[in-house]
Amino acid sequence: MQADFYHALFHSGAQRLEDIRGPSDALAEQRFRVYRNNVMHSLERALGDIFPVCQQLVGEAFFRAMAHEYINQYPPTSPILSDYGDHFADFVRSFLPAQSLPYLPDLCQLEHHLLHLTHQAEVTTLPLAEAQQRLTQVRNPSALRLALATNCRLLHSPYAIGSLYRAHDHATPDLSQIRVNTPESLLLSKDGLYGCCHVISAAEYEFLSALQRGATLSHALPEEDTFELGQTLAKLMRWQVLSAITED
Repeated sequence: MQADFYHALFHSGAQRLEDIRGPSDALAEQRFRVYRNNVMHSLERALGDIFPVCQQLVGEAFFRAMAHEYINQYPPTSPILSDYGDHFADFVRSFLPAQSLPYLPDLCQLEHHLLHLTHQAEVTTLPLAEAQQRLTQVRNPSALRLALATNCRLLHSPYAIGSLYRAHDHATPDLSQIRVNTPESLLLSKDGLYGCCHVISAAEYEFLSALQRGATLSHALPEEDTFELGQTLAKLMRWQVLSAITED
């Protein structure tokens, strides 16, 4: 019965289960529709909480219609609502009414990554003062190894999704200065209890990717002339995303 109820709940064309009863068939059907609508509304609201910037950009009505279609195609498989939405970015990519917003799937992917970061356990990182002290004690900078926290993630998009996301930190986001079609590289990390994103340069992305592969400082440095090692190290220490500083 559970499987049949699940099918009837998430397929509007499915017949009502005979086990759902009422004073009449019409009232039983009405009661089931009310329950189905409440479930759909709860899932739509959950998706809005998971992808709040996407919802703000497209408007509540458009987002609700998109979420409704997503729920029909991808009904939940877990009772934990915060786990929902794994396929949402891919769904948006193929959702025809959203084709005029090509950056939207990448933005949804970013929001979902940040949600996962928020729910992950915190990891130990070096406080700013300790990181600074360790760097001053280095004898051979070329043999230096900088380890990023295990929950850090690098992301690249052909669109300015990081700037779009960060603009919505304000009550009235100003999008006028954002060039949406500008590629952006991002470092995702955890700041306290919440996931956060930092917009970084292409050279910094290359540098951090090498560090994640275990390269020493001398092998991680990009060939880009504009790369500023001192500024990049200062950012990493300030963001507290380094878990270890060692020397070979």
